[in-house]
Amino acid sequence: MKRSQPIALWLLPALALLAMLPMSEPARNQAMFLALNHAVARLPDVLWSDLTVLGDTLVALTLLLFFLRRRPDLALAVLLASLPATLLSHGLKDGLDMARPYAVLGDQVHVIGRYLTAGSFPSGHTTTTFVLAAVLIGGLRSATATFWILLAALLVGFSRIAVGAHWPLDVLGGLLCGWASGLFGLYWAQRVDWAPRPRVQLALRLLLIAGAGALLLDYNSGYPLARAFEQGVAVLALAVNLLPGWNMRRAT
Repeated sequence: MKRSQPIALWLLPALALLAMLPMSEPARNQAMFLALNHAVARLPDVLWSDLTVLGDTLVALTLLLFFLRRRPDLALAVLLASLPATLLSHGLKDGLDMARPYAVLGDQVHVIGRYLTAGSFPSGHTTTTFVLAAVLIGGLRSATATFWILLAALLVGFSRIAVGAHWPLDVLGGLLCGWASGLFGLYWAQRVDWAPRPRVQLALRLLLIAGAGALLLDYNSGYPLARAFEQGVAVLALAVNLLPGWNMRRAT
């Protein structure tokens, strides 16, 4: 059953803002990071690698192929949201230049993948995954979908702590950047109303297929344990879109 979701769209960022208040104290932020990073180190590294690459830009774009046939408007919204998301994420990273956990805590951190030291706030992977989450939740307007999308996005955000790449504060900041950008993209996709045009749908399809091809053939996300998972996502997304029956029709 579908319904409007003003609470789902605004409650999460409000909770994230509240959670940022205690995490803005460095000692508390570090203590929370260490507790979480050490606790999840008991689980397989491949699990956190697979989860964290879902926030990689190329993987996220490939995931859009699963929605493109029925909802090209959502794919367009994510692409429109990518501009403010990139400006916010990289602008804050460069401007604040905050040290990452490994640079501060050294070998106390359980690291999976690359040993990153700079550009901590906000988490770019979390920003990307919450752009996708905000667009899908706002566009699909399904209570069931909202639950699963939020669960997946929160796990991706949490994985940035698990792999030792980001502080809890970074993840909360990425959530807010991604959510705001996603709502921006959704708003403008509805305003410009380009998605129903066959040429726009074809351009979106070709762009996303090219991205999935790059992910499949030659891509380094920095998480080698997730390479098989990345290729599996690419193969499945390409199969869905290269099967017979593709048609350019108006978004509903």
